[in-house]
Amino acid sequence: MVLSTETEQKIVTSAEKLFYQKGKAGTSMQDIADDAGINRTLLNYYFRSKDQLFEAVFRKAMGRFVPGLASVMQSDMRFSAYLPHMVETIIDTMIEHPQIPIFVLQELSSNPNRMPQIMREMGIDPRVGFSKFEEEQVSGIFGRMDVRQFFINVLSLCIFPFAARSVITELLYNGDGEAYIDAMKQRKKLLPALIMNSLTEK
Repeated sequence: MVLSTETEQKIVTSAEKLFYQKGKAGTSMQDIADDAGINRTLLNYYFRSKDQLFEAVFRKAMGRFVPGLASVMQSDMRFSAYLPHMVETIIDTMIEHPQIPIFVLQELSSNPNRMPQIMREMGIDPRVGFSKFEEEQVSGIFGRMDVRQFFINVLSLCIFPFAARSVITELLYNGDGEAYIDAMKQRKKLLPALIMNSLTEK
């Protein structure tokens, strides 16, 4: 049988929708076959297991923003200029694809080694970011914060509000989804300044 790119993409799209809605554990291969409008035998021809299909969906999710971040990190851009781009890219992606944070957390819980491997394959090399950061520390732009703490802060400040979206929307914005999204957009400008201020030596 000749593989069809169109059929493969249809399968991945159906799996993505169901994994986001029901999680990996709550989705069966038959569910995916039914949603894609194909039989189970054909589905198994393209993807031998649910885990293999889950990885395809996970790579698609990571592919929405990781390669762009990697490309800028590998460029000659100074780290202080890269920071706003990193924050904006992450937040814009989370707004457009709000299921990603929970999806990623599910993957980290079930297969913690896969995400770092995939991110490295997509071009994320922390050593490049570390080097840029340390160069700007030497030049006096950044304080003496551990670079790893810096990255943890950026990721936490960008992603946690999306992982806790339902709680934040209900408790802080009285269930107003539009107000929540407006607040997330404001964070694209707020966070770079907040993070840079945290690097000032006391």
